[in-house]
Amino acid sequence: MSVSTIHYPDKLRLRVPAGLPDALRRAAQQNHTSSSEWARQALLRGLAAEGLQLSDLQAADAEKQSKFGK
Repeated sequence: MSVSTIHYPDKLRLRVPAGLPDALRRAAQQNHTSSSEWARQALLRGLAAEGLQLSDLQAADAEKQSKFGK
């Protein structure tokens, strides 16, 4: 069994309330994953609950860049 690693090019820093980092670690442990992966998945689920899909946002951004050259 080989393990593959995915590298994400962008980073995001957040200010969080006290206790959140510990809760994040516990949730990740319960799901047998890393804190970073658990947070990524939680953010993606939250965006989906708001009706936003990452692929839709990327497509809209690419269209805007091609239109305005930015």
